[in-house]
Amino acid sequence: MKSILGGSLRTLVACLLITLLGAPICFAGPPKGIGTWVWSSSAFSTPEGREKIVRFCVKHRITHLDVHLDVAHGDEPVLEDAEAFRDLILLAGEHHITTAALRGNPKMFLSENHERTMRELRAIIAFSETLPENTLFKGIKYDVEPYCTREWKAGGATPKRMMDDYLAFLREARSVLRAEAPGLWLAVDTPFWWDKEKFMLDFEGKRKPFSEHIQDLTDFIVVMSYRRSVQKVLSCVEAERRYAKRIKKRIFPSLETVKLEQDPHISFWELPNEELWKVVPQLLEVAQEDPAVGGLMIHCYRSLAEKLKNRPQRIPDGTP
Repeated sequence: MKSILGGSLRTLVACLLITLLGAPICFAGPPKGIGTWVWSSSAFSTPEGREKIVRFCVKHRITHLDVHLDVAHGDEPVLEDAEAFRDLILLAGEHHITTAALRGNPKMFLSENHERTMRELRAIIAFSETLPENTLFKGIKYDVEPYCTREWKAGGATPKRMMDDYLAFLREARSVLRAEAPGLWLAVDTPFWWDKEKFMLDFEGKRKPFSEHIQDLTDFIVVMSYRRSVQKVLSCVEAERRYAKRIKKRIFPSLETVKLEQDPHISFWELPNEELWKVVPQLLEVAQEDPAVGGLMIHCYRSLAEKLKNRPQRIPDGTP
């Protein structure tokens, strides 16, 4: 009897391990707070700049930074401003602020650029291996918007080919990260409209919206849900949120603060600061109540800092 029970227990444990190892990574991503993009290396290239960023984050309760990095290509690609980025990671970590490497170019996921983009990914992995243990450097995020290219806008079969290339790169990147840097997450920024019927496509034998294929291949996505009201933001991310809940992952809605020449109505730039701080806590409350919503991203550090500095207005009590 004891032998039978022991065998049954071992079988149960084995089944649980298989289930857990085969399951999607659940709820990867920054803590459920506010994150922002840092696009310019000049913002963190000096000690004063790094201290300014971190002070700003602490003051406004920002808990995550996506930091854009340039890559120099020689015999082997290396990160530019690597030491400054390392110092920012360590300083931010002292204040419990997580960081990730950010890379972006509309054409970097095209098949003819896969080799170059993969070499750059390995440069980030190599950099991560030089960091002290237990830093709060968490992963890699891509902001790749192929619809900005002339080729996509020309229509025809090109957008589908570009979407196929996009997914093929994510599949390869996921495989490399799992093998070489399993502790780092893989994430992307996406527009909110990639869930539409016109973006249905077949990939790996499955036909579904482009956005769902992307969610399958990443740990989480940030949806560029640039609107000015809580209701409109949540409406923009609803399809992605439902799918994230189904596959036990997270999505992050986001707000825009950049001064826009086109579509200024989607940005908070021209609104009083109080309007932004009304929306932010409401979206954070949604994130706390919904496991599929990971937090909130605000685009971006430079415009947000400029907006708040140039428009000094009272921030209501209880908001960031």
